Amino acid sequence: MHAQLRKSVDVQSLDPTVLGEQLGHLSSLGKQVSEASAAILKHYLTFLGTTANFGGSVEDFKQTFEFLSRMAGDSPIVAPYLEDDEANGAFESMPFVFAARELIGWVGEGKPTTPAGVLTGETLQDAAQALGMFIKVDESAEAIEHPEWEPEDGTSVPSLADIPRLSAYWDALIGTALLRYQAPNATPTESLSEALLATSGAGSRLIKELIAEVLYSHILINTLEKPGQAQIAEMVAGVLSNAASTNTVRTEFALQIPTKEDLPEEQHHLIPSLEEVVPQVESLLRVFEREGLVQITEEITVPIVLRSSLERALGKVSEHVLKTDSDSNDSEA
Repeated sequence: MHAQLRKSVDVQSLDPTVLGEQLGHLSSLGKQVSEASAAILKHYLTFLGTTANFGGSVEDFKQTFEFLSRMAGDSPIVAPYLEDDEANGAFESMPFVFAARELIGWVGEGKPTTPAGVLTGETLQDAAQALGMFIKVDESAEAIEHPEWEPEDGTSVPSLADIPRLSAYWDALIGTALLRYQAPNATPTESLSEALLATSGAGSRLIKELIAEVLYSHILINTLEKPGQAQIAEMVAGVLSNAASTNTVRTEFALQIPTKEDLPEEQHHLIPSLEEVVPQVESLLRVFEREGLVQITEEITVPIVLRSSLERALGKVSEHVLKTDSDSNDSEA
């Protein structure tokens, strides 16, 4: 079919324009038909690339791969294969690994929590200090409406939820089973703690990937659940997804607030909203950068070693959105 539309037989490359026409015809038979066909063509394209038989340029390959990924309903994230030693070597320089080790080291043989595994009082204050945050816990203080990722030294907070960075890491330790609750303490899982502290081996790599996955999903889902912040989370998720793909994300464009000269007149009404939203998008991206989960220079990129973690996390975020929408529809019914 591709050859007929192209009016030539070339088994070493695929024409995106012809692919669009081809998959457009197939979509008339049903979405599943076009998605399955795109998936088959993507496998074939990957075969051409891995066997060095692709007939076009690198840019041609990227363009076609991205197009077929979208048409197949796949994530655009590209996660090249890494050996365990290479992956563990990359993890050693990442702030989130250091922070997780510091926190699990602070827990030691166990720390008291509520029955739900939540830190409170002086223990919460000590946990924050383990991550380099010198705050005061005052349970009678008012909750902070928009708490900073890392509260300034001396800030009084009433609960764990008011220390977003500590909350995210505590969630990561519990979510990966590094910590388990044994009344009245949260205690480390010895084998997983050893894996986190190790610098080699498949187990060490896996626990670090899982921590990154929980951090990505925790931050995005928490942002989604804040009133008026859903758009911020969605935009950041989109930037991260592209930053982990073969597409280059230029920082100056991704974080640029457009002017009237940049947009057609019928879109000028969007500018006030973007003036408010874009700085918040950058702020959230800087949170990911602070923990080593994204790199922001002239381009925004997700480290190769973290791309599988991000892909799984974005899947969790999508499931959360779908569940929220479903629950909302059920309550309205």
